[in-house]
Amino acid sequence: MKTPFKPILLFLLFSAFVSHGAVTLLEDNWDDIGAGAANGLGTGNNAAKTTPIADPTGSGRGNVGSVDIGKLKADGSGPLGTSPWGEVRAPWPGSIDLPAGAVAGTDTFTMQADIYIPADTTFDTDAAGNGAADRINMILRWNGINQGAANKKWNWDSLAADTWHTLSFSGLIKENDNNGDPTTSIIPIFSFYDRSNNGAPGVAAYIDNVSISVTTTPIPEPSVGVLGILGSLLFLRRRRR
Repeated sequence: MKTPFKPILLFLLFSAFVSHGAVTLLEDNWDDIGAGAANGLGTGNNAAKTTPIADPTGSGRGNVGSVDIGKLKADGSGPLGTSPWGEVRAPWPGSIDLPAGAVAGTDTFTMQADIYIPADTTFDTDAAGNGAADRINMILRWNGINQGAANKKWNWDSLAADTWHTLSFSGLIKENDNNGDPTTSIIPIFSFYDRSNNGAPGVAAYIDNVSISVTTTPIPEPSVGVLGILGSLLFLRRRRR
């Protein structure tokens, strides 16, 4: 009986060389993962101040992030933010280096977050009233450059109120940034866009279970175990001759 040496050899080589891993670059659940500005997301810019609070939705999540797009100045004279672009990102400057095994142009990224819009949200969700729908954006800037960033948009009025929604955005890590330089870092941004910039103080949305990850391409290097099996097969094959 012939030993099916070639099929076994091909299978072992394939399993040793093609497996991809994934690296989580940032997580935050406002509890025990990424708690605090040093490990998870920051506290948001002036147009999207985000603070941890006990989950008010009854979902048993522990703490969640509460996003305020109309937070007032300390003296109450007006909103802290003057721009409609509320942003929550990694602590300033928000840049995260790609891990050594991630190959731009080959590997992929995934941004994900749970979003809850209360029925009494401070966002103006009436598209007819403000000229366009308010929305949440997931944005990924290559090497910190605004132009050429990857993004995905969800209109607020497309998400049912008083319900947790898991939003996800995946794609290819761009090989070069908009200046033509190799991509070596990313700035992930969760944007709360109030087009008419008229959000009142209070809760615009809750956010939870944020994660940002990239795949990695391993260096073609068979493991010691695979090499041992290959050696044994070669030895048995020679003895059968």
